[in-house]
Amino acid sequence: MTSACGSGASQVSNPNAAVEQALAQARASLGGHAPTLGLLFCSPKLDLNAVLEAAAAQQPGAQFIGCTTAGEFTERGRTDGGLSAFLLAHDDALFDVRVAAGIAEDVAASADTLAQGYARIADEAVRRGASASTTLTLVDGLCAAGERLTNELRRATRPFQQVIGGAAGDDAAFAQTLVGRPGEVLRGGAVVAHVFDHSNWGVGMGHGLSPDTDRMTVTRAEGNVVYEIDDRPAFDVYLAHAARNGKTLTPQEAPGYMVQYEIGVYFFDELRFARAPLGVGADGSLTLAGDLPKGSTICLLDGERPQMLKAAREAAQEAKRGLAGADAAGVLVFDCVCRGQLLAEDFGREIDAVRDVFGDVPVSGFLTYGEIARYRGKLQGWNNATAVVLAIPRS
Repeated sequence: MTSACGSGASQVSNPNAAVEQALAQARASLGGHAPTLGLLFCSPKLDLNAVLEAAAAQQPGAQFIGCTTAGEFTERGRTDGGLSAFLLAHDDALFDVRVAAGIAEDVAASADTLAQGYARIADEAVRRGASASTTLTLVDGLCAAGERLTNELRRATRPFQQVIGGAAGDDAAFAQTLVGRPGEVLRGGAVVAHVFDHSNWGVGMGHGLSPDTDRMTVTRAEGNVVYEIDDRPAFDVYLAHAARNGKTLTPQEAPGYMVQYEIGVYFFDELRFARAPLGVGADGSLTLAGDLPKGSTICLLDGERPQMLKAAREAAQEAKRGLAGADAAGVLVFDCVCRGQLLAEDFGREIDAVRDVFGDVPVSGFLTYGEIARYRGKLQGWNNATAVVLAIPRS
């Protein structure tokens, strides 16, 4: 069977009605085929469990996963306070959905739980000739264990497994983010859908951000907590940056400001990836969305919109190359909340940049607290300030 994808959105406040509207839009692109897998990206203003259970009741033949967001979108545009749905109809693909709670307490055990059925379904996929695999991953955006989980999933599945997805958001409140499947919604957890297909799914990523400060050095850190930068409390860097911009910053107000100016991390002279600060400790430390070792060379990032849009287009082009000549049936985009804030009213141009590459195909995604893109040739699986594009082939 040729795979088919569909996207839909709703800003209705009632969960059942919102799901009904979004799924009806998404089904319209499926050519009458029944969906087998669905992703729901849900504003924290809606009850995620009610949304997922409504989807399962309205579309009983499909498996659903979902999370809360910091903004949702489809090819029709961005919605804040609403719901974005993505449906995949593909009878020849194999799917296995798993959840794990308390991932920060034991990341390795959580990865094993999420991969519990992987070996069995992988063997079946090989027999069917569906050996191309991707693990769609949604993780609590505030548990600060997403990077370690991404690495552990590769161990628990197979070394070349694509692990793609995003960290749940909560409209930049930084209070509570949720992930789950129908009847099982978790705080501090993760949900995955292992997908085995006959053709490779294409992945691309890019950020287009540039340094907004001189280079600095992390002089004291442990795991994902940075205590000192250039031998002073880490938060002082943001106090100075805010003062330069004519703002007075308090620790309580800091998360909303810091997410606009995330920490860029160098590898020699290359600006390799970003880290998002999630909060400020009483001692002036910064808790980040991923680990940052002592001795790292860093800066604060900002972005010019043309470069950010160019990076999104290049990410889409990379994903298209990954399809090895196949057409795309649909596209998922996992995009950092900071990019949504920096692009502001131009965010729709980023969606257009992706569609310029793939044409008139369904697009769905959400603004995240971390972007997951561990794929061939990319060792850095956990990202911030980045647009991750996942193209699903019309196989």
